[in-house]
Amino acid sequence: MEAIGVKLWQALVSGLSVGSIYALIAEGYYITFITTGALNFGQGEFLMIGALFGLTCYITLGFPYAVAIFGAVLLTSLMGIGLERIAIRPVMRHALSLSWVLSTVAVSIILKNAAVQLWGPEQIKFPSPFGAGVVHIGSAGIFPQELFIIVAAIGTVIALQVFLKRAVLGKALMAVAFNRNAAAVMGINVKRMVVLAFVLSSALAGIGGVLVAPITFAWAYMGTVPGIKAFAAAIFGGLENPIGILIGGLVIGLLEQVFGIINSNIKEGITFLTVLLILAIRPSGLMGRKEIKKV
Repeated sequence: MEAIGVKLWQALVSGLSVGSIYALIAEGYYITFITTGALNFGQGEFLMIGALFGLTCYITLGFPYAVAIFGAVLLTSLMGIGLERIAIRPVMRHALSLSWVLSTVAVSIILKNAAVQLWGPEQIKFPSPFGAGVVHIGSAGIFPQELFIIVAAIGTVIALQVFLKRAVLGKALMAVAFNRNAAAVMGINVKRMVVLAFVLSSALAGIGGVLVAPITFAWAYMGTVPGIKAFAAAIFGGLENPIGILIGGLVIGLLEQVFGIINSNIKEGITFLTVLLILAIRPSGLMGRKEIKKV
């Protein structure tokens, strides 16, 4: 019984750490969706670029971990501008166009190939700034990096919400999300706000990459699965509800770690099956808004 308790406690911490990364990436889906109705399906690859560039800053160039995080955020933010200009803006001129789906998928494939050429296809160890030791809480050994991920990722999500609700730029962005025509009449530069949305979305993924790489590996294909799970978290929590998205990411992270105790080979399948069953009962997500149609 004690061994099961230790495993459950470790699964809880691991689930919260991984789930907070899913939530961080998923908040990026939320920002671009409410402002443009589009999603960046290359979000996982932005996480990967953040991790590999952060590794370069931290190990190759010898910068402190905090500088590596800043470097990853700066690079992915600039990439977000490029994504909006090249892959989103040209195809969003037609209201009913869904070409952005193919555009963002194409960007993700390009980024994977570029990463293989720059950093190689192998998995690279990203040493944690907190060392390889564990913190013993009771009988369970917890990596300090996992605790740091929980605090940093959830703190970033909260800071983002404060920015959107309190800062002038954040309020302008939310005004565009609410009604872009009215926002334009009020003097808000809609195009700049759309660019800002993709900058924030890409930066969130970049932060996630530098945070999660020390507990996994940094490599060219590390972003695919987290990108899919983050999208699942966004749908599961409610794509237009940032708090629901945060809860959705944490729930998915916890489910996969707890199911991993039972059977590590089928944990992801069981996790997504559980999500599908819940969505069958509540299609709008845990905290999604139900659409009311007039007949």
